[in-house]
Amino acid sequence: MFPNTAPAAPDTATANEPRSAAEHCAAAEALFARARAIHPTLNIRPVNQDEYRRCLDWASLHLRLAEAITAGTEMVLAHRQLLASDVRLHTTHVGSEASGWTEFLRDHHNTTGTRP
Repeated sequence: MFPNTAPAAPDTATANEPRSAAEHCAAAEALFARARAIHPTLNIRPVNQDEYRRCLDWASLHLRLAEAITAGTEMVLAHRQLLASDVRLHTTHVGSEASGWTEFLRDHHNTTGTRP
């Protein structure tokens, strides 16, 4: 990302809260909409170029985060289905990777504060 693409003013109340893949997609959509609104004024107001670039960079980041969360969730689901079918993957590291994702998802998205 470009050096001047930091968030304009992070909200400290929500900055540390975990987001789901859907929430990251919604954030990216909002940033793309903002960039789309700025686009017609880029030739008239060059100062908008930094804001336009910032919106696109952060939207891209949100999409990559959503993709990573989705991939991790899919891997955990596939691993659990294989275990339920008595298929063991002894020669791969899928089990340890799925375990890591399970811990991550449990710790970051458990609203009750208790471990299942």
